[in-house]
Amino acid sequence: MDKACQSCGMPLEHEDQYGTDAQHHKTDEYCKYCYQDGAFVQPDLTMEGMIQQCVPIMVEEGMQKEEATSMLHNYLPYLKRWRSSEDAAHTMNGPIREEYRGSIRLVGLKARTNNQKEQTSQGIIPGMWGRFWSEDVSGRIRDDEGPASVYGCYTDYENGALGEYTFFIGKKATEDFQTPDDLEELVIPAARYAIFQATHEPSSVFRVWQTIWAWAATGQGERTYTGDFEVYGNPDEPVLIYIAIK
Repeated sequence: MDKACQSCGMPLEHEDQYGTDAQHHKTDEYCKYCYQDGAFVQPDLTMEGMIQQCVPIMVEEGMQKEEATSMLHNYLPYLKRWRSSEDAAHTMNGPIREEYRGSIRLVGLKARTNNQKEQTSQGIIPGMWGRFWSEDVSGRIRDDEGPASVYGCYTDYENGALGEYTFFIGKKATEDFQTPDDLEELVIPAARYAIFQATHEPSSVFRVWQTIWAWAATGQGERTYTGDFEVYGNPDEPVLIYIAIK
């Protein structure tokens, strides 16, 4: 499961980032900048104040100010320190269902990236989608599902949501389809999935991914990172996002 500070949302990749409880033991619930010796370093800090402190740090790491502010406003309310008494988990749009799916063979385009890069102007995923449609990759792949279903996949995770991963755009191909030299193959292993729903608007898909990160970071789901994917059907159908879980 992803570990993140339940105060500022900082990814906790190493124990030296952990805060300490009242017995001076390390805790993976909060980072050392927010929590020491069983108490918050800034006990009177509001959530808005935390956002104001975090945005400049995220801007230094390459994110646009507006993107960082929006992400924190969507993410922080679900962390333990800032949850309301009604529990933000009840208001968050969680998965619509869980489902087991067998292995999936896809043909398409792939590249390596990470979430930090994709939240800046240096992200490569929009360009990959542009190439996929401009080069009619979809039309070149013979499949059994017709022209609609296109998969946007996230695989080969280096360190969960914190590190590099492979992004793949493709379609399911028939068993006898020969993959062209300029395209790639991907097999997503069989897994159980939590399924989230978005619209075709890129901003909607991004907001749902923010929900997924918060859903995992707050302990409501345990991701396996064997392969996650978005399924794009007809424009009047929702986008379904499949997250592999234990």
